[in-house]
Amino acid sequence: MELKKSQIGKPHGSLGRMAPLIVMAIVIAVIVYLFLNPAPFINLMRFAQAQSRGKTLAQADAEASASASASAAASAVGELKTPDDYLNLMKVNASTLSDANKKVLSIFSDELDKITKAKERETVETNSEVSTIFQVAQAKTDDDLAKIKDAATQLKQTSDTAATAFQGIQPELAKRLADIGVADPLNTQVADGFAKQGNVTDDLQLAQNTSKFADAAAAYVDFLKESKNQWTRKPDGTLSFHDKEAVTKAQQLGKAFSDAAVQAGFQMK
Repeated sequence: MELKKSQIGKPHGSLGRMAPLIVMAIVIAVIVYLFLNPAPFINLMRFAQAQSRGKTLAQADAEASASASASAAASAVGELKTPDDYLNLMKVNASTLSDANKKVLSIFSDELDKITKAKERETVETNSEVSTIFQVAQAKTDDDLAKIKDAATQLKQTSDTAATAFQGIQPELAKRLADIGVADPLNTQVADGFAKQGNVTDDLQLAQNTSKFADAAAAYVDFLKESKNQWTRKPDGTLSFHDKEAVTKAQQLGKAFSDAAVQAGFQMK
């Protein structure tokens, strides 16, 4: 049977009609295979790229590995660029940090420990000393005044020691950061940010105010001891002075004592 002219060159029969579907199925199967297992295609592309540069695949892989290592090393050196970058190290898991960053974190930990211990020591010792100083409202004898003066002297030492510790945090931290390669002024900026986060300025101010309170307490007690023959304690606890000059002096020193107590956050009960 002869084909009509319009049928020449076209598929015919059931197989002919299925040919496009078969081709499409093969194409889809290849695409799915490459999607699920892209390694052969990727390796083929890498091989082609290596050949275009006149190198073997092994040589290309070695160069890529060296480049990646260099990039990682550069990233490790430059990853901390701002004060916040450094301070944020305190918020991450130390086990995930590089050795260089672990050194930074270790320095932060040391300085935080100094702050914590200074606060704890100051709080414990101050509470006892201030409690004794406030007994000035009932002091009558030389022994009473001597105990209060000793407490004021000890409070002065305690607060000055704390103030020295807090004052040293920033310069010490800046120096330690510089020792491990953090350049100036970044090391100083990190130290300032660290102190700010730790409220070191507030702690220093409190220690200094406490020291002033100790000075005021000592001055008041010294006056009471020196003028012991010029005053008596009334039943209600107030002092009665025998001359006007002593009254004026006592009022001045008493006000300075009360004001300093308020500034240091203390309240007589």
